[in-house]
Amino acid sequence: MEFGDSEEFSDGESDGDFEVLSGSSESEDGMNDVPMNANPWFRVRPPEIDFLHDQRFVENSGPQNVPAADAKPIDYFLLFLTLDFLRHIVRETNRYAQDFITSRQRIRRFSRLHSWFKVGAVTLDEMKGFISVILNMGLIRKPSITEYWNTKFQSQDTVWFRNMFSRNRFQSILKFFHIVDNTTIPNRIDDNYNSPTSKFQCFVDLFNRQSKQHYIPKQNLSIDESLIASKGRSSIIQYIPSKAAKFGVKLWVLAEAVSGYICQISVYKGKQYDPTPQGMLQGAYVVNKLLDAAGLLNKAYHLFTDSFFSSINLAKELLAKGTLFTGTLRANRQMPNTIKNPVLQEKESIYIRQGRILLCAYKERNGRKPVRIISSFSIAAQENDKPAMICSYNKFMGGVDLADMMTESYNDGRKTLKVWKKVVFNLMHRMVINAYIIYKENTSDNPKLSRLSFTQRLIEDLAKITWC
Repeated sequence: MEFGDSEEFSDGESDGDFEVLSGSSESEDGMNDVPMNANPWFRVRPPEIDFLHDQRFVENSGPQNVPAADAKPIDYFLLFLTLDFLRHIVRETNRYAQDFITSRQRIRRFSRLHSWFKVGAVTLDEMKGFISVILNMGLIRKPSITEYWNTKFQSQDTVWFRNMFSRNRFQSILKFFHIVDNTTIPNRIDDNYNSPTSKFQCFVDLFNRQSKQHYIPKQNLSIDESLIASKGRSSIIQYIPSKAAKFGVKLWVLAEAVSGYICQISVYKGKQYDPTPQGMLQGAYVVNKLLDAAGLLNKAYHLFTDSFFSSINLAKELLAKGTLFTGTLRANRQMPNTIKNPVLQEKESIYIRQGRILLCAYKERNGRKPVRIISSFSIAAQENDKPAMICSYNKFMGGVDLADMMTESYNDGRKTLKVWKKVVFNLMHRMVINAYIIYKENTSDNPKLSRLSFTQRLIEDLAKITWC
């Protein structure tokens, strides 16, 4: 449907507006019964009758398949980084070390490679200790890895790291750390090469699978992009000027709006390996892919997105799939001229509706551009001198930003790591965040541990417990 100057408006009160725009009656059970393109756009005025707020969200939200209420932090972390996968990492790390060393025709006399088999292949105990060190480096930040083993100045001495590993042993494990068999990955010049994420995609799949298995999110969700900072050499490195880091690996992230629990992640591989289907906007494609992969369509979830993802067609498409939507709109998107080019004074707003789809333009003060917003959930109403749908958007849009903020507090930003290792270690930090969110809702501890204390105890547990 094309929008132009032909939209119709009613001058009646809000009750009358609703009667006109309803067109055909909506059934009690179906969210999709009103044909969205059958009705014209009509002007509505606040306060509008609250005819949309039916209670259809019936999901059993919260932790699922979790340990006992008095479980330790490590038990929650192992929900995500499972023992089976840790054993898989041990096998692949040892495999890569063996292949790397045997491929060298000549090894220098004092090379660290000699000590790998002298000390022995990495064990499961060592791997859990290695992960505890990686997590602790996010809490205790130093300019380089070698500084953690520096004993020259007493004020800079961190004996815990020396007790865990010798410097050379830790750096050897870091060098050989692998989660896939390199021989199974086609070379970039090979005709069968089809994914630049092959070296870590299994870890992304693990994250998504375990996040879905152990938590059902509450109704309000948000989708946004996230950036793992890196300037490494990889075809998946993106430039996003709006981000502080500018360069890095871009993630599409679906998160619970209030807690920041990450439900689903997709790594953007670039246009060549992750093309948008013809006839779709990239934002709409990403939204549908994330919601479908997370199994959250047709369950009356309410999704919040920014203007990159939002469009009228997306709101209608999600409504047809039993999913509510609220998001800001860019001025260059298709919409009625009344919203596209509004004439507004300070603190003034205008609403138009088509069936369940409500559009609003609002000007906070003179000298600022108007804000355009769309919702298939909200009604025309004011709250604190601004549209209630904008207040709702401000409250629930920040789920991904909250997850990024919590993750950044643990990220050491090590520049020397390969791109794929930065992604894996970043996802480990996100696993800690998800584990803590589940802990908060499930534990019987009183008082509950803070996020920092939870991570510190997790590191202690990883460093002390021997796994069989």
